[in-house]
Amino acid sequence: MTTPAYEVIVECPNCGIEFHDWVRNSINLSLGETWTDDDIEEAFSVTCPECGHRESTGGLIVEMPTRL
Repeated sequence: MTTPAYEVIVECPNCGIEFHDWVRNSINLSLGETWTDDDIEEAFSVTCPECGHRESTGGLIVEMPTRL
């Protein structure tokens, strides 16, 4: 299961402002959804609207092995 996005409150480590953003804890690639590298980076990071600093929140990517 891909976890739903949820809202977080973040204090930017670069400029110190507090802002709201959305993140996910995991993405399951075996469900047939199409995720680009940019989509995955967006799902597992927050970006400060003031200074543009991007911080990774980590995350888990699950992919079932294919059978031959």
